[in-house]
Amino acid sequence: MASTGRGRGRGRGLLAPKVGSAPRPGPDGESETNNNGNSPPPGSVQELEDYLEGLTLNLTEENLEDIMTLSQSMTSEDDLKNVAKRIYEKSLKDQEFSKCGACICDRLANIEVQGSKFRNVILKFVQEDFKVKDETRCSDNKRYLGFVSVLCQIFGNLRLATGDTMKPLVTPVYDCLEQILNDAASTEDEFECLSIQLQSVGKDLELQDQPRMSSLLDQVRTRIINDGLTARGRCTLLELLECGSRGWKPLSNNLTRFYCDKIVEIFATSIE
Repeated sequence: MASTGRGRGRGRGLLAPKVGSAPRPGPDGESETNNNGNSPPPGSVQELEDYLEGLTLNLTEENLEDIMTLSQSMTSEDDLKNVAKRIYEKSLKDQEFSKCGACICDRLANIEVQGSKFRNVILKFVQEDFKVKDETRCSDNKRYLGFVSVLCQIFGNLRLATGDTMKPLVTPVYDCLEQILNDAASTEDEFECLSIQLQSVGKDLELQDQPRMSSLLDQVRTRIINDGLTARGRCTLLELLECGSRGWKPLSNNLTRFYCDKIVEIFATSIE
């Protein structure tokens, strides 16, 4: 499988319009329209879906407020499911967007329409994909990595009213991360996903189940030592292990630069 890399330094501007502004330009420079050739009416579910589709990585509080305003257009259970599906699928397709998607879900979590709550709809999507994760990993590895990212970010960002993480997600998150770590056939991209997500939610995971985290980090050490790991894979796991040993505090700029430079050197060597 082709390597996707870490994606650091990727552009992070927002493409989404302000609420009530002119329609977003489409790829050809023309304004986006609905199937009838007209712009979606202000305050419609279609406007909300278009707004969500236009978001990139720099999610702001203003964006979240806009989304909450537009969410008032959801008046049926189907509206709720369609909007949740749009956020979920966008997050699956772009691992880097998964945290933004989870933050949006957290903001919309308590919206209820016709007896259906947004939180439950999103969690049902996660549950359904978790059941078929093994098949997805074999048939569509990009979607599988997207799912692992979404699962971890939903765990880390979709909070209860008390501010706590959802305990039912702890075991599924650990299961997915250990699946990647302990499979001899795991790819460099899977290790990359493992490292990024565990650095993001490791502290919360450890608070929920410290013995399992200790076991997982021991497995990381064992995998680094064992034969069969590529230079890039070993470098990725070393960075992860260092972050874990620091109590999941972000690495310093110098350490981050060190690991980035090493991975660049490994890429350069591999293509010579």
